[in-house]
Amino acid sequence: MIRTPLIKLIAFLAVVTSFAACSKKLKTDGCPTGQMCTMQFVTLSVNFVDKAGKAVTVKDVKVLNLRTNTAILAEGMSSMVNQAGSYVFVTDANKKQLSTEGDDLKITATNVATNKTASAILKISGGCNCHVSKVSGSDNIVFE
Repeated sequence: MIRTPLIKLIAFLAVVTSFAACSKKLKTDGCPTGQMCTMQFVTLSVNFVDKAGKAVTVKDVKVLNLRTNTAILAEGMSSMVNQAGSYVFVTDANKKQLSTEGDDLKITATNVATNKTASAILKISGGCNCHVSKVSGSDNIVFE
């Protein structure tokens, strides 16, 4: 008879411990549970243009997260610069590299024709959000 209460106590402690472990995992992750998201795969791009607004061919595109001082490479994209001067710089696959509130990303590129560089800072959110999104910044980076 003494063994039955002991077994119940051990079972109770096992259940409490497993709930505590789950609770710690959720707090470490930091994201709310039960969030409803679409299956859409979001990509964000920027256009490189001259003063007249015409597309510019670029090279050496670099994207730097100013909060973490780390380079960002658009994951899930095979060709990032197309002929129209558009560049995909972040996708939903990069979400965990960004904060929920948004990080400043510095995008820099070199004009192939003039060898001049241009850059802009865009604030992009990710983290616990369903998708990456632009918080602020221009769609165009202009070469002067």
